[in-house]
Amino acid sequence: MQEIAFDREEKESNTPLHPTMKAIERDWADLSPELVCIIARKVVDIFDFIRFRAVCKTWRSVTTIADLSPQFPWILKHNHGPDLNFYSMAFNKSFTIHAPKFSDTNFLAPCHGAMLVSPTNGLSWSMINPLNNSEVSLPLRYFYYQWIGPRNFRSRDYLVIKEFEEKLYVFKPGDEKWTIMEGKEGYLFYLNNLLFVINYYSHFTEVVNLSTNETIFVVPPPWDTSTLPILELESKLSRYPSIIESSGEVLYVTYASETNKFEIYRLEDGNDDGYYRWVEVTSIGDRILFLDFKDSCGDFSLKATDFCRFNFKVNSIYFIRPHKKRSKGYAYSIERYDIESAETECIQIHEGLITWYLPDLNHI
Repeated sequence: MQEIAFDREEKESNTPLHPTMKAIERDWADLSPELVCIIARKVVDIFDFIRFRAVCKTWRSVTTIADLSPQFPWILKHNHGPDLNFYSMAFNKSFTIHAPKFSDTNFLAPCHGAMLVSPTNGLSWSMINPLNNSEVSLPLRYFYYQWIGPRNFRSRDYLVIKEFEEKLYVFKPGDEKWTIMEGKEGYLFYLNNLLFVINYYSHFTEVVNLSTNETIFVVPPPWDTSTLPILELESKLSRYPSIIESSGEVLYVTYASETNKFEIYRLEDGNDDGYYRWVEVTSIGDRILFLDFKDSCGDFSLKATDFCRFNFKVNSIYFIRPHKKRSKGYAYSIERYDIESAETECIQIHEGLITWYLPDLNHI
């Protein structure tokens, strides 16, 4: 900006500037690779990063997608494509991505940087990343009921889908067919090739190794059912739980609508007796949890220190909550719960169905 001002001043006054003050034409491709990489790491918006790498061949050759800073989750507005609508909380802007592969598809569930979709005829499924159009086809011919996981799909992960009649269809990429598991009734969650099954009525948690289909341990509910007053116990048992992996820990999270407060428990193994148990925690440190009240399989955790450039508060829970409108349909609010103060604030309200989406150019 100074060089432009100097040029304008020189033209207006007709007074020559000192040689050191004259605008110097530069070939930006001549910047050292080390300096280009330093600058690239300062570009935090994914679209600015793509534009940065498109400046010239040199800049593109010395930077990779791995240099891109972690992206704060976007809000995805459900639609059938091919134009997908997103909102970035970090940059407070809405944008549309044209993704031809999403034409005539039904969006089923988010899976990290990808989306699980099915054609309108429902005869096949695939995972598609709308940012790079990469796709993984799934050998599926079943009627979709509920996506269990994984949230963060990688080639070594099992795929778990719940059908009607409490059947689970489990698929390991590379296998020739799906395995059917029966008798797993309850709230289901997938973490690192383990299936967590929380009983609907007792809230005992069965942990199953998907590679062997064996129960490896059972965890009692987070509270002592023998000492709680009956009304308080009924309230706890009526809550929808969520299992979230957070910085190597397994967290059990519930929300009490009557008090508007969250309860968080960490899975711990007994050092003396060897039994696993849920232990209540009052802080998650520098982490942020993301919950979706309508789709608990979309819950996840991030470290706030990865987003220090933005004003997102640590030790918090960001969650999506549906609200029935007076007219037909629902509105969805994005709210933030401060774990320390146990207070909730509404950040935004969106019309129509929304969910969390984790942008990732590297995915699939």
